Amino acid sequence: MTPSSRLKFLHLLPAALVFLCAVPAQASGFRAPGPEDRLHAVSVFFGEGTEDNFSDVVENFFIVDKTDDNIVSAAASRLLGWYGTSLSFEAELMYAWHFGREDYHEIGTAAYARWHRFPWNDYLATTFAVGMGPSYTSRYPELERQPDGSRSRVLNQFNLQATFALPAHPETSLVTRLQHRSGVFGAFNGVTDASNFISVGLRHEF
Repeated sequence: MTPSSRLKFLHLLPAALVFLCAVPAQASGFRAPGPEDRLHAVSVFFGEGTEDNFSDVVENFFIVDKTDDNIVSAAASRLLGWYGTSLSFEAELMYAWHFGREDYHEIGTAAYARWHRFPWNDYLATTFAVGMGPSYTSRYPELERQPDGSRSRVLNQFNLQATFALPAHPETSLVTRLQHRSGVFGAFNGVTDASNFISVGLRHEF
């Protein structure tokens, strides 16, 4: 599979999962949040940018060429419902401050699909989520400038996220996040792979 094909596949995967958010409540397996669910979550992250493209970062998560671009972000999310007992859906509002080579602000919203069932959950409670939605920056980041000069403040946000918690305290978790902005194959002013930030932080559900 070529890098371009891998990138397209990785973009289409969360789109397929997030599409399930539109399944009507009466559909088999879908349910609204119940009284036992923690409806809200807040997260804080710190991360660094990389000039590696998205598919390379996914394949070599721990071996990337980092830049002097940094990010501090906070997010609030709300549980929307479940499909079966293992797949949940949530909506997120995110704010980020970028600093280092450039200082600017970012605001984004995203819909997430989160998988909860892993065989080691009795020892380390784990979830994996994919999400996408619009993102706006207060300036044109130089990190995102394309070779032909194309750029856009509004791009698509496409994030991969994993959480890890002690089974006795599943409400508080360590979270890792690959935060990606792109133009969805050039749909946003000719921008393709714009920026990638690898972040770690804490998430608390309540």
